[in-house]
This record gives sequence, C-alpha cells and structure tokens, in this order.
Amino acid sequence: MDPAAPRRRTQVERRAESEDALLDAAAALVAERGIEGASLARIGQRAGASRGLTTHHFGSKDGLVARLARRAQNQIDDAAWAAVERGGRHVEDLPGLDLVRATVDTYLKRFEDPSSNDRALIVMWGATFPAEASVEGMLEADTRSREGWAGLIEQGQRDGSIRTDLDPRTGAILLQGLVRGVAATFLTDAHLTEKGQARQACQAWITSALAPPRDEPTIPARPPRSVHR
Repeated sequence: MDPAAPRRRTQVERRAESEDALLDAAAALVAERGIEGASLARIGQRAGASRGLTTHHFGSKDGLVARLARRAQNQIDDAAWAAVERGGRHVEDLPGLDLVRATVDTYLKRFEDPSSNDRALIVMWGATFPAEASVEGMLEADTRSREGWAGLIEQGQRDGSIRTDLDPRTGAILLQGLVRGVAATFLTDAHLTEKGQARQACQAWITSALAPPRDEPTIPARPPRSVHR
C-alpha cells in the first residue's frame, strides 16, 4: 500500500461530515428566511444533497431544529470555556458566579458579529412565540438551556459565590431572558454602537443580582455542569 495515500474516511466520519453540511445549510436558511422558509428540500438543495438524506439524518423538520439548536448551544458553551482558559484560568477552579458572568459575556459577544448558527438560534426561539406554533425541538432546547443556567446557579450557591435565597429555576428564567433579549436587540439593529457598554452593564447587573451578602459562608466549589443557552 502506498504510505502517501490519504486515509479513507470511516462510515462514522462520512456521516458526521454529511450531518454537519446539512446543519450548516439549515442554519444559513433559517437565518435568512426563518423556519418556515427552510424546508427539508431547500436544506438538502443548499447542502448539495437530497431531501431524502436530510430526512434520513434528522427524521423530521422538528428533529432538525432540535439538533441545530443543540449544536448552537454547544458552540456557545465551548466558546465560553475557551475564553476562560485563554484568560489563564481553569473552568473547574472558577466559582459559579464567575462562570455565569463568563458565559453571558461570551454569548453576547458572539451576537456583536453573529454567525448563521448564532442568528438561527434566536430566529428559532422567535418561532415559538405564536400561540399556535409547534416547534417542539426549540422548546426542548429552551428547557435544556434553563436547566444549564440553574445548574450554574446551584454550583454558585454551593461554593458561596451566589446568594442562597434565589431559587435556581427562577434565576435561570431571568438569565435566559437577559441573554436572549439582548441578543435579539443586537440582531434587530446592526448599527447599535453601544453593544460593548450593554455587555458591561449586564455583567454589573449579574453581580448585583446574584452575589450574596458579605456574611454568607463560602463552601468549596464542585466541577461545573455544561450550560446550554
């Protein structure tokens, strides 16, 4: 065998590459036209594949929305943790409040110059607003998002960086609403010049809202849970 010949891709690798191409096409179409304008046929056409292949990978449009939302959320998670590491700190060593602040700041910074994946996440969220909307995949993503935020709040309460009189589920609703609302505002007005100041104001609000009174005890931190927005 020629040692210089390229390695043949495995079936798993080919499937992953095919799925990524379909998700890229779906994100671009959702970002451009909304969920209604991103049919399975159009997604397949944009990706250079058939509608049948799109259905084979995701089962239905709702399954595709769920997978697309999960990928966008995971990318935000990864970006937040990478930003922490670039700052010379380790995620497992950070208190919960600092992780909340880092995640919120990374999330909003992405929407200063959003990718198709970022924009598609907010567009899919907006598609759940009509009373008769049926976007189960995005509703599942919202639930997962709140669970992630609640997990960080609980971690902060254990390590003493977040006040203990805050119900984690209530705090999760507030954090989700904060980042989604500000991100949507960034998207609707591309000419805003105060985006950096808005991010700084969010950091100040989070600290004032979540930090405990000075006399609350501190408990050793535990490893962080993944956050999904």
